[in-house]
Amino acid sequence: MIRVKICGITNLEDALLAEQLGADALGFIFTKKSPRYIRPALAKKIIARLGPFISKAGVFMNQKKEEVSDIASSVGLDLLQFHGKETVTYCNQFMPQYKVVKVCFPDYLAETILRYQGLDALMFDIPFKEKKKEKKTLSADFLKFIKTQIKKEKKVILSGGLDSTNIKNVIKISPYGVDVASGIEELVGKKDKKAMKKFIERVKNVSS
Repeated sequence: MIRVKICGITNLEDALLAEQLGADALGFIFTKKSPRYIRPALAKKIIARLGPFISKAGVFMNQKKEEVSDIASSVGLDLLQFHGKETVTYCNQFMPQYKVVKVCFPDYLAETILRYQGLDALMFDIPFKEKKKEKKTLSADFLKFIKTQIKKEKKVILSGGLDSTNIKNVIKISPYGVDVASGIEELVGKKDKKAMKKFIERVKNVSS
């Protein structure tokens, strides 16, 4: 079963709908550089309304350990996702209290995979600046490389320009999970209900 993470949650309505539709995890972005940034106090209120069987992920980028720890404990996170230049030593500080996912990008994949292989999972994404380009998605060559990692029994999560129209290409290689944000939005920070439903259904129906 491929897991689905709905990222960039900014409001209670989207969070509850994602849970109802069968999402496995919700992502809350705590780096202020993101247009989907959410204040910890608001994230805490939303998380308090969620059931116990859905994972709550915090997304961070190049932030101090103390800041990450304070947010994680105060809002009730289960998983920490790092998008910046965090070192292995930095990431390991949060284990085993939290599940830890490190994001890596196409430019230096092999090196990153070896360096961070002890973490709970690796997420493969495209750089933030690339996401601004319309319809920028993971290439066929990139997916072929990722498939080799999956065959090595690595827990792989795929992200980067995913939506209900291109998710079928990702499903074919059976990653541990997929992560979507902008691909199911009607505007930045607000999810499109129909798009979210279609995305989750397509992943779950194929991978069940």
